[in-house]
Amino acid sequence: MWQRVALSRGVYYYLFVLGLVASGCAGRPGPIVPEQLPELPHSEARAWVDGYVPEHPVLYNLRWRHETQKGGASGRATVRFVPPDSIRFDYRGPFGRSGAAVLVGDSVLWSEPQEDAEGFVGVAPLFWAALGLPRVAAATAVVSGRRDGRVQLWRYSSASDTLTYRAVAGEHATLDAELRRNGNRVGLAEVTFADSTGLADHALMRFPQDATVFTFTVRTIEPLTSVDPGIWRQP
Repeated sequence: MWQRVALSRGVYYYLFVLGLVASGCAGRPGPIVPEQLPELPHSEARAWVDGYVPEHPVLYNLRWRHETQKGGASGRATVRFVPPDSIRFDYRGPFGRSGAAVLVGDSVLWSEPQEDAEGFVGVAPLFWAALGLPRVAAATAVVSGRRDGRVQLWRYSSASDTLTYRAVAGEHATLDAELRRNGNRVGLAEVTFADSTGLADHALMRFPQDATVFTFTVRTIEPLTSVDPGIWRQP
């Protein structure tokens, strides 16, 4: 089954630019959920997040296309996800460009070429959300949220960053994620899920400063019966 995942930004060079955007001011549009939410126990927010995590490792085979007002580029990529929080991301772009990176949670263990790591720093929660995988709150974060029927709203607040989710369960399920830094919106991920698999079907990650779009077209999602430990080692 073909699935589409749309993100903002690119791979190699474009991921590096993402890091620069994340550190700057992206404006103050309205939040995706109400500003005032009641306190929510970490354990309850964790239970909501766990509902999105596949029980077994999976492999995404995909094509990507990066679009800006000046043009675009395209290529292929694979994403190996190993629960609960590890990703190996391999990509190939135009003109023979290629690379890989390993993320554990919001940390980049390594990337090749090295400058690609800059693209993940500061925006990793949105990358995870665009794959349909919300993040677990840090132990020091203030967690708030509520459930209204099929709708779950929750937020993690720290000294500088605020990560907010809005999820709608059931048929045509959706997940929105917003990352703000010092009150300014860094980016927004909007995800829909396939009814047949429960995995991300379409997503759009927006970065308001320059309105670029990066599209993932997922050709297959395959279960992995085993994972070679060597995938975590840097080439």
